[in-house]
Amino acid sequence: MDLDKMQQNARHAAAANIFATMSSEEKSEQLLAQIRAQTDAQIDFTARIEGIPAEHMHIYRAMIRGEDNSFLQEVASVDNLLRAGDIILCTGATFGAKVITKGQKYAYEHARSSHVALVHADYVCIDAMPGAGVTNRLISEVLTDVKPDWRVIRCKKLATEHTDAVYRACAFYLAQPYKIRLSKKPMKAAANCSELARKVFLQTGITGIGIPNDSVLSPGRFDALADNHSEWDDVTEQVRPAIELCMKYPQLMKVASRLMIEGLKLNRKRFEERREQVNEIQRMASKKLMDKDAAKELVKKIRDIENNMNHAFWDHSK
Repeated sequence: MDLDKMQQNARHAAAANIFATMSSEEKSEQLLAQIRAQTDAQIDFTARIEGIPAEHMHIYRAMIRGEDNSFLQEVASVDNLLRAGDIILCTGATFGAKVITKGQKYAYEHARSSHVALVHADYVCIDAMPGAGVTNRLISEVLTDVKPDWRVIRCKKLATEHTDAVYRACAFYLAQPYKIRLSKKPMKAAANCSELARKVFLQTGITGIGIPNDSVLSPGRFDALADNHSEWDDVTEQVRPAIELCMKYPQLMKVASRLMIEGLKLNRKRFEERREQVNEIQRMASKKLMDKDAAKELVKKIRDIENNMNHAFWDHSK
């Protein structure tokens, strides 16, 4: 097992312990008291592991101890500027990004974006990247090493009643492999950045917003929506203070967002474990190492658990 896998498993185990503790009010209060009772040296040690810069150490200590601080004050000042479903359009500085942008100009003369990311919640995005597939990333990570002309667009039809649908759709596609394919229809088992945005919006059920489900989609198509479609607004200047705040405090934002990101990763890992259990039960039944009726009952219980979960995933078999 490589180091990255070991670290990921350790984070999953830590997240599982935290969520188990949170399920009990008494245990939650005990854990919180223990965390806040740490000395400066203990908190600073953790901060260095987290990559917190020295000038932000005092803020990190205050966050751990539940004390008011300038970071939380600044976050409160830009609260609700960003919304789930906002689309970030940006252009990478690599040669490959330049090729993508240039190739799109045949379809839309003013295409300039090579990447699309969606705001999942607060400062956490979801996007599809080569080698990583569909994952959650902070806005600061999405906008690292891109040209400064990024912009954020918002669908006018995306109302508060659609927020839960966006949350669920974003989580649904986590861990899909990255693939570029000239497909007119949405890919069921893979995604690229623009394809992911299309699938999330299709799951909201919103229509008449210019995102096709019958033609090849590229980042430049979203540039065209931003420039020409009446159901999209460019909200870049409106949300800029929130994005600049995320860029100012990337490590603190990572700490503040970890519970959400690790929680979804843990849900995904538990789903994969249940899928492996089903496969093993079915294997044993096929080899007559388990009674078929007993195997069916066990599989049914696991399926019932799956169907009652808050989050389903794209490779879930009902």
